[in-house]
Amino acid sequence: MNRLRRSGRWVSFSGFVLVAVLFLFPFVTVSCAAPGGYGRSAAGATTNYSGVDLAVGGSPAVDGALRPVDQRQPDKLPVQPIATLALLVVVAGAVVVALVRAVRARRLSAAGTAFAAVVLVGSAVASAQALVEARLREQLTVQMPAGRTAADFVGTGSGAWLSMVVLALLGGANLFGWWRAGVASPSSGASPARRKKPARPL
Repeated sequence: MNRLRRSGRWVSFSGFVLVAVLFLFPFVTVSCAAPGGYGRSAAGATTNYSGVDLAVGGSPAVDGALRPVDQRQPDKLPVQPIATLALLVVVAGAVVVALVRAVRARRLSAAGTAFAAVVLVGSAVASAQALVEARLREQLTVQMPAGRTAADFVGTGSGAWLSMVVLALLGGANLFGWWRAGVASPSSGASPARRKKPARPL
């Protein structure tokens, strides 16, 4: 049982660390099909904002050709507070799993932290996408294709999707572990049966 608990603790800790690493991967993307390009990227290039770009503010990575220097538009995003909070919650989840020794308290805290982080990551991505869509509309150098909007060219990156999937799995696994520990605790904590006293000789 102790070995199982240690392995579950290690998996949860590794999961939160993995999500923190996934913040280095794309969270918000601007498609290569964006009319005329976007920011520093020329038409046909893809722009990728990582989770760290959202959390601390920064310029995106460009996969493809860049516009001439005199034609480049601003693409640096300011700090997105929701993304910052999401990253802090993920780090807090790893700390909780590492430091809290009581099994049920650790499981419940990890589950709550993971589910909260899912909501925060999703909200951060949606907020950043709205900002990028507004910038794309402002920076248009050619006419938007008929029937298309800026939202059609701004998407969710692989880092965001993987983060939310891992966090959802962490939350579900720890919630199940919390319930299972509660079911097992009455039997494991029961006092041993009293030994029968030998009958006195008559």
